[in-house]
Amino acid sequence: MPPLISVKHRDGILHIPQDTLNDWPMAQFANTKDRGIVVKALGLELTSAFLSIFDAQSQQIIGEEALLRASVRRKTLATSEVFKSAQGGDCLVEFDRLCRSLHLMNHLAGPYPKRTLFLNVYPELLMSTGEQHADAFERILQDQGLKPADIVLEIFESTVRPDQTASLAKAIKSYRERGYRIAIDDYGFLNSNLSRLLTLSPEIVKLDRIVINAISKEPLAQELLCQFVERLHENGSLVVIEGINSAEQLALAQASGADMMQGYFLSEPRYLSSEAFVHVLANA
Repeated sequence: MPPLISVKHRDGILHIPQDTLNDWPMAQFANTKDRGIVVKALGLELTSAFLSIFDAQSQQIIGEEALLRASVRRKTLATSEVFKSAQGGDCLVEFDRLCRSLHLMNHLAGPYPKRTLFLNVYPELLMSTGEQHADAFERILQDQGLKPADIVLEIFESTVRPDQTASLAKAIKSYRERGYRIAIDDYGFLNSNLSRLLTLSPEIVKLDRIVINAISKEPLAQELLCQFVERLHENGSLVVIEGINSAEQLALAQASGADMMQGYFLSEPRYLSSEAFVHVLANA
């Protein structure tokens, strides 16, 4: 197993996986008090924010979704633009691996390292990079004391063309055999496809915020949501309802039979630090 490398800086010592340093020998890592671990690469400053995922019944936090936060000269950049820049620089695979490594390091440095970590991945990368990319990331996981079963890979499937479904299914099968769980993210947005969803048979389906917004405005659609959740359960998938932004939407999500919930009413994205997250449901 490749060793962890100790890197000194003004805030202390960071332990960085060798594979990450091999990809980015010029990257500068720092451990900050307010934003956790930060890395400078490609002229950007990158760090991780985390959005909590709640169990619908116990109302306890059971996982964290890692979100990339990028800036240049203190100007915040959209994640999509950052990845386009990496693609233009012909280092998309390495940049994706750097972001995942950064999320892992911040997750483990936070107060709840045992919670499941949800990582967003581009379906194009899963389909095109083959086993080498997967092997490298698995080594990074092992370096950090984690295993694939600790990770949920979130895939935004609505960008996948119909003729790519078989390739995506093959890639998902490979990652699932390694022990990862697969989540289809933002289902219901843009070109989401029910037939493809059933073919991919993910362990988790995350329903986009437009679903709960539509249900809030149309009471007759509430039964349809319950039926859809039941259909997904029959297909072997757990269901997360995203975009919970009010007490009314929280009640609708719980009544639907969904397994998990996520949204700013429950918890906003934040940097992990030594301070515990505020569990707003405890005061609800």
